[in-house]
Amino acid sequence: MDEEGFFFSSSFSLPNAQSPSSYDDPSVSEHSQRASLLHESSQPESLQHEGSQHEGSQHESDNQSESRVDDIANEEAALIAYRDTHPEKDQTLIGAREIDEHEAIWSVSSFRPHWGPERLRDNNPQTYWQSDGLNVKRDHSINILFHQATLISQVSLFIDFFQDETYTPKTIVIRGGNTYRDLQDLTTIECPESVGWLNVDLLSNIDGNPFRLYRLQIAILNTYSNGKDTHIRQLKIYTLKSSSYMQDHHHNSRQPIKRKPNLGRGLR
Repeated sequence: MDEEGFFFSSSFSLPNAQSPSSYDDPSVSEHSQRASLLHESSQPESLQHEGSQHEGSQHESDNQSESRVDDIANEEAALIAYRDTHPEKDQTLIGAREIDEHEAIWSVSSFRPHWGPERLRDNNPQTYWQSDGLNVKRDHSINILFHQATLISQVSLFIDFFQDETYTPKTIVIRGGNTYRDLQDLTTIECPESVGWLNVDLLSNIDGNPFRLYRLQIAILNTYSNGKDTHIRQLKIYTLKSSSYMQDHHHNSRQPIKRKPNLGRGLR
């Protein structure tokens, strides 16, 4: 046995071996080469073409397999990021809760069939809202109209650059107000090339009070590589559960919101 682990017999011989005189005769060798070339040239072109097609198909199949492996890895990474960094726990600790669907009217500027605003709240990071860029001059937006004045503590968005690429939001502005006409810019976010939650803390550093709003708008100003449409995979809006705060400020519920400084500190 040699170093590689293969066994060789000392009595090994070639099958159909020719006589020694045949190997020594140059004419025999030349004749064999001519026969080999003649055999190759006599192969039908269709067989040669089929062989080329088979090689191309195999290469394409290998590329598809590698791409699928990458897709699975990205999907698993999204699931882990969604679960392990979910904002629910931190918001519960400060006395906040997620706003339920029935507490507001949820709408979007546009959407593709089967990828509407309901995808934003289905608790599945593998689905998403996709805009339909019929009007490229208009910002893509998510609009929430609350049934009553609501104290907003945090807006959380789940994005995935690795799966969405050019559909990923790059610059987002969050606006709030009492009506559509008096919306004010509350903060601006520059989204990173990553997968995970963007937690936009709307509590003021100055007085610690949340914004009290009737209307909230999340506007996507642009996407990576200036893509025409956008994807947002999940949206969570949190409100403080303090009933005493609502009672203390009920008499001012219809006053315009106080403009607060643009904190620009949405990412955690």
